[in-house]
Amino acid sequence: MKILIVGGGIAGLTLADCLLRSGHFLTIVEKGPELRTEGYMIDFFGPGFEAAEKMGLLNELEKIHYPVESLKFLTPNGKEKSSIPYQSLRNLLQNRHYNFMRGNLERLLYDRIKEHVDFRFGTTVQFITQSSEYVDATLSDGSSFTCDLLVGADGIHSKVRSLTFGKDPSPLHFLGYNTAAFVLDAQKMDKKYRHSFNMLIRPNRQVSVYPISKGRLATFFMYKSPRLEKPITRKTIARELRSHYGDLGWIIPGLLDSVETVPDLYFDEVSQVRMPEWTRGRVTLIGDACSAVSLIAGQGASMAMAGAWVLSSEIEKEPDLSVALQNYERLMQPTIANIQQSGKRFAKWFAPENHLTLWIRELSIRLAVHPLFSRFISLNRAKLPK
Repeated sequence: MKILIVGGGIAGLTLADCLLRSGHFLTIVEKGPELRTEGYMIDFFGPGFEAAEKMGLLNELEKIHYPVESLKFLTPNGKEKSSIPYQSLRNLLQNRHYNFMRGNLERLLYDRIKEHVDFRFGTTVQFITQSSEYVDATLSDGSSFTCDLLVGADGIHSKVRSLTFGKDPSPLHFLGYNTAAFVLDAQKMDKKYRHSFNMLIRPNRQVSVYPISKGRLATFFMYKSPRLEKPITRKTIARELRSHYGDLGWIIPGLLDSVETVPDLYFDEVSQVRMPEWTRGRVTLIGDACSAVSLIAGQGASMAMAGAWVLSSEIEKEPDLSVALQNYERLMQPTIANIQQSGKRFAKWFAPENHLTLWIRELSIRLAVHPLFSRFISLNRAKLPK
């Protein structure tokens, strides 16, 4: 088949990698001018880990993994309150867990397929029409593209989704938090924190700081907040972060001073995408475009890869495309629904509303990795749908 994938992120790149095995003709259009840079650190485990294993990716993922020594909980002034060995946390997932930057995973996937896929950067879809036999897409560069299947892998604010399913009612469900992330030089950070994942958590907000390659720091902010009015500029983000984190010490003032000057700044609402159906005719959605579980749930990349594996597997074994797409939805939707439910429950746990909940959270984590309790706990519950 001739397949157009809209979106060159983790979902789209993984799908292309999987579909190449069956000899399909693949084109990926990506609205960005190039691959994304590093972005933020992701926890990678669960169904996506199984998919990566089936793809023969684990050795390559090991190379981009950041094996931090510990998880440190800090006071508002940066003093260490408690510390947990990273390996103890990894043991809860039977060692089937990686930490890596989102952009590093995208680069790895891109390098595997770049010689075999037609990539068009700086391009996206503008209009979509379809019949029972094909899909016609008008692209932003003015060209037309006819294909057998169009896959929207263009993220939580998917253009393919809005063109195919409409904008009302909106499938975006705001969870009441905003998040920001960026990378900067690590020279100002005390050496004792340069090998750990450092978390400073206060009621309704948290900031994480952790080392990455080339002597740099990656940061991640998440805080409870109403939706911001559009447009959101760098000045808006800087003002927001300062209003929520300006009272904290340690290296936080320096981080806030960097917001307006860092090369790449990520900022978005923490939301889920919930849809009763993901397919219309010969157009289907994958990853965050149809099933964003939210940053709080922590398995977005994993579920993007799992969805890509399941979709490609169903296309490979089912000659009737409409049946293959129905099977893909039937297999993936229950797993997504369960993770989204967990994500909603976990929101107040991730950024506790008061000091008591914060204390209980930290105590629970310490108990979970204690030898007396850890053998009874497994976090690796979700499986790759079959």
